[in-house]
Amino acid sequence: MTRIDVRNSLEQRLRECDSVLAMWEAGSAAFHRSDEYSDLDIGVLTRTGRNDEVWNVVDKAFEDLGGLALRWSEPNPQFSGMDKRIFRPLKAARWLQVDVGLFPDTAAELYNEPERHGAIVVIFDRVNRLKPPQWDEQDHRLRMREALHQNLMKWQIYHGQFRKELARGRAVDAFACHIFLTLQPLLAVLGMLYRPSRWDFGYRYLKEEMPPDIVQTVERLCYIPRHDLLEKRFAEAEELFLATVVELKARGVVPIDANAVDISALPASN
Repeated sequence: MTRIDVRNSLEQRLRECDSVLAMWEAGSAAFHRSDEYSDLDIGVLTRTGRNDEVWNVVDKAFEDLGGLALRWSEPNPQFSGMDKRIFRPLKAARWLQVDVGLFPDTAAELYNEPERHGAIVVIFDRVNRLKPPQWDEQDHRLRMREALHQNLMKWQIYHGQFRKELARGRAVDAFACHIFLTLQPLLAVLGMLYRPSRWDFGYRYLKEEMPPDIVQTVERLCYIPRHDLLEKRFAEAEELFLATVVELKARGVVPIDANAVDISALPASN
């Protein structure tokens, strides 16, 4: 069973359903990066209040394919307003996972901006809702500057937090601090510099969208065999973080406090 087999079965059933207004493929396909390990990410625009009916149709499409090994209703989908379920066809290879997201026709956002989510593959669109929305560069830049401010504040608040955990003898907690409190802010500012339209994608597509030397550096910072190396890795991360903030400022990306209440936005130093 291939991705095309699954997509065709879903398309056939969903086209026949009057409650379905549009269907598209997103995810890796939108970035032309699909391979044998990629999920099949399907978006569906539905008439408001008809989700139960549409899910029944989706289930029938998988019955046509021989049934399911797994079906999960994800409680907190990444995208606001989306009703999401994840499927694993019984007869498919292990990595052929199918993510289906339903959006009501009242949804203001379908997450189909090419600048952020790639060029979705439109399968059908009865109501012309899948035309890419106009990219608001000014608004996006403003939100990025606000996020830069927040990451600078977090950097100061949690600066060297791993040291406290090491002092307590909690090596695992120290590693967690490094991942969540050092590397995540670092990846955010690196994203603002090298892929500003997707600055908040974190580790996602890092290899494809960051310079090779930055990828190698992040890999080195991620893989720490002993807790006594945390100090050295933190120093390297901080140097890169501060240099990236300076470069962002040179390019006109400076932090802004949307609420005008914080008293500092300068990164701490050792």
